[in-house]
Amino acid sequence: MADTFDRAGCLVGGEWLVPSGPVLEVIDPYSETAVGQVVDAGPQIVDDAVRSAAAAHAGWRETDVTERAALLERTADLLARDGETIAAIVSREMGMPISLARVTQAQLPADVLRATARIARDFSWSHEIDGATLVRRGSGVIAAITPWNMPVHQIVAKVSAALAAGSTVVLKASEMTPYDANALAALFLEAGCPPGVFNVVTGTGAVTGSALVGHPLLAHVSFTGSVVAGRTVASLAAQTLTRCTLELGGKSPAVVLPDADLETALAGVVASGLVNSGQACNATTRLLLPDALAADAADVLTAAVAQHTLGDPADPGTRQGPLVSARQRDRVLDYISEAVAAGGHLLTGTGKPSEASSTGFFVDPTILTGLPEDARAIREEIFGPVIAVQTYTDVDDAVRIANDCAYGLSAEVWSSDVDRARAVAGRLDVGQVKINGVRTRNRPTVPFGGVKDSGYGRELGHLGIEEFTDVTAVMS
Repeated sequence: MADTFDRAGCLVGGEWLVPSGPVLEVIDPYSETAVGQVVDAGPQIVDDAVRSAAAAHAGWRETDVTERAALLERTADLLARDGETIAAIVSREMGMPISLARVTQAQLPADVLRATARIARDFSWSHEIDGATLVRRGSGVIAAITPWNMPVHQIVAKVSAALAAGSTVVLKASEMTPYDANALAALFLEAGCPPGVFNVVTGTGAVTGSALVGHPLLAHVSFTGSVVAGRTVASLAAQTLTRCTLELGGKSPAVVLPDADLETALAGVVASGLVNSGQACNATTRLLLPDALAADAADVLTAAVAQHTLGDPADPGTRQGPLVSARQRDRVLDYISEAVAAGGHLLTGTGKPSEASSTGFFVDPTILTGLPEDARAIREEIFGPVIAVQTYTDVDDAVRIANDCAYGLSAEVWSSDVDRARAVAGRLDVGQVKINGVRTRNRPTVPFGGVKDSGYGRELGHLGIEEFTDVTAVMS
C-alpha cells in the first residue's frame, strides 16, 4: 500500500469529484503522520447529492426487489475479492488491528450484504389486514451518517438495508475514515449500482453533516455517533419532520452469575470490552461480579488482559492498536486519572500513555476496581480500553446495577445455566443481550439498536429494512 492516499472524493450522480473547500488531514494513529486529505464539502455538494438521490428514487423503488438484492450480492462478492485491501485501509485510517479488520470490516460486511439480500427477497412487501392491503415501499432519500470506529460495517448496515428497501442514499462517512467509504462506493458502482442511487459526500459533522441532516428532500436520517451529536441530528431533522434512526453508544454491562465458569467468562468479557481498543459502542465496559468472586477474579482478569498485545496494527499478531487520535487518547487518560482520584484502583494499566511503541496513540488495557456507583468512569462512555468492575450481592442487585445507566444498547450474561441467563437477560433494559460469549458479528440478521440514551430504531435484519420503508394502506 502507498505511503499516502489521494485526496478523498465525493460521488454524486454516479460521477466522482473532488470539491473545493477546507481541507482536513487524515492521520494514521500508529505513525502519527498524515496519510491523506479530505475536503469539508459543504452545503452545495450536499444539495447536489441529495437531489441526485431524489431523482433516482422513483426508478430504484420500482426496480424489482430481486434485482435490488442481486446488486447487494454482487457487491458482497467484490468486497470478498478486495477484502484484504479494504481491511488494510481501515487499519491504516483508524488503527484497527489487521486481524480484526479482516473479520469485521471485510468478512462481516460481506455477510451483512448477503443476509440483507436474502431477507429482502422474503420480506413481506404487502400483506392483508382487516380488508386492507398494507404495501411497503422505499421511503425516499436516506442520509447515512457513519462513525470511524467500525466504518465499513456501519456503512454497509445502513446502505444495504436502504437499497434493499428501494430507497436511495447519501452517505457521509467520518472525515477521519473517508478512504474505506470511497473504496466501498466504488464496489457498488462496479456491481452495477445505477447513478444517483448511492452518493457520497465528505466532511465534518458540523458543516457537511448539518447541511445533509437539514435538507428538506430527505425521508430519513440514520446516524451513529455520540449522544450529544445525536441530539443535534434529531433537532435538525425535526425542522423538516424527517424521521431518524439513532445509535448513540453504550455503557454495556457484563453480568457474571455465581454459577459461571470464572476463567471462561472473564476472558470473554475482557475480549469484548477491549475489542478495537474499547472503541466499540457495545463493548462490555462494566463487569458485574458477585461479591464472593471479586477476590478470585483479580488474577484471572490480569492474565486475560496480558493476552491483549499492543503494537503495529499491520502486524497480524497485534491484538490492540492505538486509539484513533491523540485527542481520544488524552480523553481516555483523563477518565482514568479522574477515576483514580475518585478512589478507584488500577488492577491493570498505568493511567499514562502506553510505552508499548515509540509512536502511536496507545493506552494500556485498564481494569478499574473500587469505584463508587456515581463515578464518571462507571456512568459515562469512555470509548477506550477501560473496563470498570462492579460487585453485587444477589441477582436482584445485579439487575439493579446493570439497569442503573443512562444507556441501554447491549449487555452480556454469563452462566452455566442458559435458562437462568435468559431469565436475567429478560430483565435488562437494553436492545440486545448476548449469553455466554455470543458475538454480534456471528448474527448478521439480528436487529441492533438501543433504548434510553442509546437511541432508537434498529439496524440489520427485517427491522433494518423496515426502517427505510413507508406503509400505504389500500382499502377496498
